[in-house]
Amino acid sequence: MSQIDRRLKNVQQADLTESRVNDDFVHWLRTWGSNVLLVVLLVAAAAMGYYWWSQKQEKARDDAWGELTAATMPAALGEVAAKHEGKDAVAVFAKLKAADQYAAAVASGTRFDRDATAADAAVTPELRTEWLKEADKLYADVATRTAGCKNLGEMGFHLSALFGRAACAEDQGDLKAAEGYLAQARDRAKDTDYAAVAEIATKRIASLQQLATRIDLPKKPVVLPPPTIPNLGVTPAGTGGVNDLKIGDQNASLTLTPSGGAPAAPATPAPAPAPADAPKQP
Repeated sequence: MSQIDRRLKNVQQADLTESRVNDDFVHWLRTWGSNVLLVVLLVAAAAMGYYWWSQKQEKARDDAWGELTAATMPAALGEVAAKHEGKDAVAVFAKLKAADQYAAAVASGTRFDRDATAADAAVTPELRTEWLKEADKLYADVATRTAGCKNLGEMGFHLSALFGRAACAEDQGDLKAAEGYLAQARDRAKDTDYAAVAEIATKRIASLQQLATRIDLPKKPVVLPPPTIPNLGVTPAGTGGVNDLKIGDQNASLTLTPSGGAPAAPATPAPAPAPADAPKQP
């Protein structure tokens, strides 16, 4: 066989091989091509859906924090907490802010829903009791939600709630319960990044012991007797009273009478010096 024939045979074999490959690829496309294309489309659709969902969640979180910042009253903060439950720490933060507003109003004695100069701006005893209970309820909810916290942010919420419950119990006169909440905060903050908070809780517990000491105040104001002025015995000479002494009177003199002794003799005035140009006596 000549060299040309060999080359022609090789070309024919190559053509047959390529034809078989093309036939196999066409057969594979006809069999599986639609399925593969469907899978690719599904993957692309899933990627686009995930991106859309992520953007929607991000916008929802931004809206939640924006509403939390705009809310100023406890009622509005409660609505924000109920509406955005599970979105970051919005619900916990909103309840903590609402509880702080109740507690601050009770401490200051001024209602947060009135102008400070209004006639009914003062917190009544009934309203004080109601707001203390509401504040303690919100603090308890926050403390329960963050009881098993591990990160620093949630621990900060937890400690704030315990301090808030201690303040409410102290205002209600339950010093034992206040000491218990402060002890929980001290034990939780100890050996953490909130070690300074543990020291503050320890000092607060010590101050509660001083508040427990009873101090009886007088029911009526105590009237003190007038001060006793000692008798110095200062009387004008030749008179019987101080009123007879006139300021600027050269002839007036004072007689100092020691306490329990006789009056001292008046001082003898010194003789006036003679003029320099007076005639000498023989």
